[in-house]
Amino acid sequence: MGGAVVPLVVYYLVRSHVHGDAVALAIAGAFPAAWVGFEWIRRRTIDPIGAIVLFGFVAGLIASVALGGNAFVLKVRDSAFTGLFGLACLVSLGFHRPAMFSVGRALSAGDDPDRRRAFNELWESPAAPRVFRIITAAWGVGLIGEAGVRTVLAVVLSTGIFLAVSPVLAGVVIGRLFAFTVGYTRRARRRSEELIAAGI
Repeated sequence: MGGAVVPLVVYYLVRSHVHGDAVALAIAGAFPAAWVGFEWIRRRTIDPIGAIVLFGFVAGLIASVALGGNAFVLKVRDSAFTGLFGLACLVSLGFHRPAMFSVGRALSAGDDPDRRRAFNELWESPAAPRVFRIITAAWGVGLIGEAGVRTVLAVVLSTGIFLAVSPVLAGVVIGRLFAFTVGYTRRARRRSEELIAAGI
């Protein structure tokens, strides 16, 4: 929540003291990006979400400057990355292992070789490929839809209102996707255990 509140507060504090929304958005976005950089210096590691925040801020800032200080680019920079990741999820359905298998392994096992090996063994379960593909498809469709709605909101809402509404939308969509992932995984595991118990 703090990651959403701080940029909003900073935006309103500096907006009247700078020339244009683009400058105010750049200053507001610098605080979360700086925190990610501080955590990287302190821990020498960076989580996937932190990497997206930092890279999205830098890429959005460069694009905005290149377009002559375009505030819209800074408003939709997060939507661009969630939309691209959603598209990557759908494309990965044609690969041997879909994207959410790799994401799940990174989140649950990290750099631990034993835990990564154990997670890789999950793929050998007969139901695993279908489960991971359904989860990946859900994330792909959900994130592309979220990116599309957030882009429309960036067009129709003022910058201040958009900064307040955008994190809520993202939180609701991603929260629902996480809830679906956990619930569907549990149901699939329970179903698999029932089939094994029944000797099927």
